[in-house]
Amino acid sequence: MSAQPRKGLFGWLDRRYDLAPILAFMQHKEVPLGAHPMFWYYLGGLTLFFFSVQIATGILLLVYYQVGDQTSYESIHFITTKVPFGWLVRSIHCWSAHLMILCLVLHMLSTMMLKAYRQPRELTWLTGFSLFGLALCFGFSGYLLPWNELAFFATAVGTDMVKAVPWIGHTLLEVLRGGPDVSGNTLYRFFALHVVVLPLIVGAVIAIHLIFIQKQGMAPPIGHTVTRGMKFFPDFALRDGLLWLICLILLATLAVFLPYGPGIPGIEWELGKKANPLAPAYPGIKPEWYFLWVYQLLKEFPPHILGMEGSQAALLVATVLFGVWALLPFLDRRAAREEPSPIFTDLGAAALLFVAFLTMKAWDIGGGGGPQPDAHAVARTCAIFVLVAGLAATALRRIVWKHTWFLFTAAELLHVALHGLVGMSYLAAGAIGFVAAAVGVVLTGARAQRTAAAGDRS
Repeated sequence: MSAQPRKGLFGWLDRRYDLAPILAFMQHKEVPLGAHPMFWYYLGGLTLFFFSVQIATGILLLVYYQVGDQTSYESIHFITTKVPFGWLVRSIHCWSAHLMILCLVLHMLSTMMLKAYRQPRELTWLTGFSLFGLALCFGFSGYLLPWNELAFFATAVGTDMVKAVPWIGHTLLEVLRGGPDVSGNTLYRFFALHVVVLPLIVGAVIAIHLIFIQKQGMAPPIGHTVTRGMKFFPDFALRDGLLWLICLILLATLAVFLPYGPGIPGIEWELGKKANPLAPAYPGIKPEWYFLWVYQLLKEFPPHILGMEGSQAALLVATVLFGVWALLPFLDRRAAREEPSPIFTDLGAAALLFVAFLTMKAWDIGGGGGPQPDAHAVARTCAIFVLVAGLAATALRRIVWKHTWFLFTAAELLHVALHGLVGMSYLAAGAIGFVAAAVGVVLTGARAQRTAAAGDRS
């Protein structure tokens, strides 16, 4: 007996576009339940939610925004002072941008720690990594659009780093700025990137990323056979929707009570004064919080090192780190075999400590305030915080998760201690930490080979 044809709007569409297979897929799709909390599965959806808020509020801002060195600042001032609820829309737009990147960072870190990038999800990881890079471009390109003092000089400092790219740095700088200096041409180019080019690219990459996820499903815990799951629709989707509603309330609360951000360097967007290219540089310029570690890394390098400019060496280090992060699915062979890979887990923990230390130093924590904070006091205070956090995290990993590999974490904590507590230069301390890690890896590998050889003889 044939199935009764569906009625209503869905039936009308189904008879024309054969939507029944899609409905069947949604009814059978499940979210794996396993050893780790389900919270990590919601981070991707939260990132998409904040991106959707970005698009909606961005369209509303575009109704009044007029790009140009004579109109951008004035239009933002008009939006925040004259347009009904314009200040609220701009505040929500800024808050959602920071929360989107925070969720994206947490999503990437959880994917890395849970080894969800492993075979056969290598391309899912790479598209997610591409979205992370594009989100950073969104933040950087949108920073200049208010055309105020902070945005102008921060963009000048940020784009100046492009000169460190070997051979083509100066050409790239002029292409990015539309000339040798930050000007109205730079503003037009960043506007085009922010509202046209990047949204089109991001939309396409998100579509590909979601197709991969829908096709392969969410990664189960490593080494666990999925025996049960939660229906994606409606069970998981309803929980996801409730979390979106909670985040919308949080977003509205932050926008109302902190309309210009919490006042922390890198998380503030008060309009201030209009940009003046002829004025002296804005004091205490710092980039957005997610660029602070690179900003501080550039400051740690001398003008010249190993035949390179210091900025080139710093960007080389950052490029290598990002390259290793992008290639994790291909480097982590044990995870591909559904085996625990403690080396890469510890590498991720050490990377978090590395970035946290640089970010805290960029905030001048413990420096006493003022335009010239005490660099030694900053290094010492940040080192104490990172050492305490690193040792606590190591104890937690050992006691709760039974981890046994802490070599990279120990090397980074040694680096932090030598620099912050002993007073050694950042690079010298880092070199000692790197050598210690390399020696430890060699000795551990040699011991593993001897153990394997002894087992074969027995």
